[in-house]
Amino acid sequence: MLDLLNTMVLGSVDGMSGLINTGTSILKWAQRLGLISAAIAFCIGGYFLMLGGDRGRGRSVGWFIGAAVGLIIVMGAYGLASGIDNNIKF
Repeated sequence: MLDLLNTMVLGSVDGMSGLINTGTSILKWAQRLGLISAAIAFCIGGYFLMLGGDRGRGRSVGWFIGAAVGLIIVMGAYGLASGIDNNIKF
């Protein structure tokens, strides 16, 4: 009976490690996607700034702010997740 209990506990620990590794992989993938998206948004904002005419500056500011905020959120998600993982143990 004790052997079965040890096997169940070790199996749940392996499952939790797998879940943490999966979450880390998803966050790293989201960071790559966020970095590419922010670069595209900065390019669109630059296009509106240079070639947008009278309304170009106003339109470009929205793209620049959106790209910067999105980049901060996506890049900060990994730091937040690793901080939670280091401080909370089950």
